[in-house]
Amino acid sequence: MKIINNFLNDEEFNNFQKIILSTKFPWYYNDEKVLPGDMNYQFVHNFFWNETILSPFWNTIVPILNKLNAKKLIRIKANLTPRKEKNFRSAMHVDTKIKQSKTAVYYCNTNNGSTVFENGKVIESEQNKIIIFDSQKLHCGVDCTDSNIRIVINFNYLD
Repeated sequence: MKIINNFLNDEEFNNFQKIILSTKFPWYYNDEKVLPGDMNYQFVHNFFWNETILSPFWNTIVPILNKLNAKKLIRIKANLTPRKEKNFRSAMHVDTKIKQSKTAVYYCNTNNGSTVFENGKVIESEQNKIIIFDSQKLHCGVDCTDSNIRIVINFNYLD
């Protein structure tokens, strides 16, 4: 696992955050996070899926993609979770079962949510941080209680 703080330079990050936190950035309700009927809703924005760019905000994530040096994209999806009363954990999961794929989780804002791995390792949600790991590692997202929202972008790719 690789953890990189201050992934984007200040100018890139400020431009990125200005767009992703804007009232003009579209989010779509999803009534589940991991499993059908898990009663854990979130809002999503799909940037890329099934070899197709889906978002008119594609250029927003290009600085991140350039630094990842991904050779083949599988999926890119932003997740926005509203504040909850407790730090609720989603179900443990893998983002894709494609062999030798990587997952990168980019944290868009700082809050007391996190990403937890099956081995118990906890990665705190700190803005402009990215974690990169083998997509076969079980992990889960943990909701925040101290901020109105928690936003992460999941990049699934081959390098």
